[in-house]
Amino acid sequence: MSRKSKVLLGLLLFNGLSATAGGLALMTDWIPEQASWVRDTDFPSNYFPGVILMAVVGGSSLIAAAALAKRSHGWQLASIVAGTIMAFWIVGEVASIRGFHFLQVIYLVTGALVVAWTPARQTEEAGST
Repeated sequence: MSRKSKVLLGLLLFNGLSATAGGLALMTDWIPEQASWVRDTDFPSNYFPGVILMAVVGGSSLIAAAALAKRSHGWQLASIVAGTIMAFWIVGEVASIRGFHFLQVIYLVTGALVVAWTPARQTEEAGST
């Protein structure tokens, strides 16, 4: 696996594990619920945003990481989708909670990097196992 593929795998694992942990934290109130976070949304609590964060955002990154590690057919599409989901999640989060935290910049950048660093097609080195 090339150095660039290892970095991409690291980004996907970072996004996937931290989104999964963050979603669980929201669902179980490890992160104290703040009414301002859901005030301007259709969600009555942090539980359902936590489910989405864990399952969709975290899950897509973990699936893409597993596909990349196994060099499964279509891993590039899975990676691009996961990075796009992360970026859209962060933009939607900032817009809906109408607040800002420096971690949002980190996750927006990691999502964008996943998309930018995913090769358009499988190279010979990437295809070999």
